[in-house]
Amino acid sequence: MKPYRIKAVIRRHFYEVMHNANHITYMVYWPIVNILVWGFFTLYLRKGDRLQPSVLSCLLGAVILWGLFNAFQRDMAVGFLEELWSRNLVSLFASPLSVSEYVTGLIIVTFGKAMIGLSVEALIAWAFYHYNLFPQLPALIPFILNLALFALTMGIVITGLIFRYTTKFQAMAWSFAGVLMPLSCVFYPIVALPWFLQPLARILPTTHSFEGMREAIVNGVFSSVHFKWGLGLNLVYFVFAVAFFRWMFEASRARGLLVKME
Repeated sequence: MKPYRIKAVIRRHFYEVMHNANHITYMVYWPIVNILVWGFFTLYLRKGDRLQPSVLSCLLGAVILWGLFNAFQRDMAVGFLEELWSRNLVSLFASPLSVSEYVTGLIIVTFGKAMIGLSVEALIAWAFYHYNLFPQLPALIPFILNLALFALTMGIVITGLIFRYTTKFQAMAWSFAGVLMPLSCVFYPIVALPWFLQPLARILPTTHSFEGMREAIVNGVFSSVHFKWGLGLNLVYFVFAVAFFRWMFEASRARGLLVKME
C-alpha cells in the first residue's frame, strides 16, 4: 500500500465532509439529539429516585458508546455509497488505487468522524447532566476499540453486499445496527433476555463490550473476560468480513457491475 494514495482518499472524503451538510448532521446533530433525549430521561428517573446513580451512569454511557458503534458502521457504508452517488467509482478503480488503500483511507476518515460524535455526546453529558465519562475512559477504551472493530467489520460486509448487489442493499447502511441492538444488551444485562436468545447475544462482540462497560462503571473494575471474548470474536468476524468483501468485489468486477452501479 502506498501512503500517498491513502492520504488522497482521506483528502477526498475530507473535502466531502467540508462541503456536504449531511456529514454535519451525522457527526454532530444526531448525537446531540440522542444525548439530549436520553439525558432528559435520566433526569426524570433521578428526580423521582427511581434508580441508583450507577444505573443512570450506565444508561448514559451506553447511549454514548452505542452512538459510536452506530456512527462507525453507518459511515463506513455511506462513505462508499457516496462514490456511487457522485459517479466516481469507475474513476477510482481505473486509477492505480487498490481496494485495500481505499478501505484504509475510508477507515481513518470514518474513525475520525465517529470520535467527533462521541466527544460531542460526552461533553454534553458532562455539561448538562453531570455525567463525566472521561475519568472512566481508561477502563472503557478497550471496549470502545472492540466496538469500533466490530462496526468496521459490519461496514466491510455491507460494502461488499453493495458491490455485488448494487444499491438494493444501501438501506442496510442505516438500519443494520438497529437489527443488532436488541441482542447487544445496550441498556440491560444479558440475563434480561429470554434464555433462548442469550446464546445469540453471547456471540456478538457488542454484547461483551456493553457488559464490560457496565462492570467498569458500576464496580470500577476492568473485565478482562468480556474484553478477551469480544476481541476473539472480533478477530474471527473480521477475517471472515475481509474474505467476504474480496469475494463480493471480484464477483462484481467479473460481472461488470462496477460500471452498472453508476
